[in-house]
Amino acid sequence: MRILLCALLALGLAGCVNMTVPDTPGAFIQAVQGETFEPMETLDPRNAMVYIYRPGTRWGYEEVQAPTFFIDGQKLFGLKSGAYTWLELHGGRYEFYARRPLGILFLKTIFEMPLEVEGGRDYYLRYSETEPVNLTEIVSNPSDYMQAGPLQQVPANFARREIKHLKLDEAGLYYGGGGYQEPRWAPFYTYSSDSPE
Repeated sequence: MRILLCALLALGLAGCVNMTVPDTPGAFIQAVQGETFEPMETLDPRNAMVYIYRPGTRWGYEEVQAPTFFIDGQKLFGLKSGAYTWLELHGGRYEFYARRPLGILFLKTIFEMPLEVEGGRDYYLRYSETEPVNLTEIVSNPSDYMQAGPLQQVPANFARREIKHLKLDEAGLYYGGGGYQEPRWAPFYTYSSDSPE
């Protein structure tokens, strides 16, 4: 009877809470072991390259589970303290957010941000819950930079000084979104009946 009651309670919770299983332990459980930062080329020159990095902090290194990032409702990756990863995107607007896991559930949304990118550009997003950057000290126009909670877009020259010693946590991802409309190929050029030859 207890087993049946526990199963019913678990199913009830499943309807109220996102049941995706977090699969990125924090740096306290498993330290970042990837290669140090190297810029990436996009698969398609029309795409944007977004680097997401998290400077190391004492608090971050004591974390048991790293926050998990999502785009348009799709789970992407977790990001440990002292790590970076990348995301290749088609130009456009995306719903980008992170959630803090608690065991096997995601209970707390850390930030939500409309991520708007242009193809052919690089973006650097800095995640730090304890040591945010005061953008007014490093750029003349802070309103041009995306920011939500602990996630901040920072200029490339600032980011490269911080990210160069960080290690790749998880392999980056290509996210196509809606895709590009390719022109239809035709074997012969046909003239319209209105135009003279």
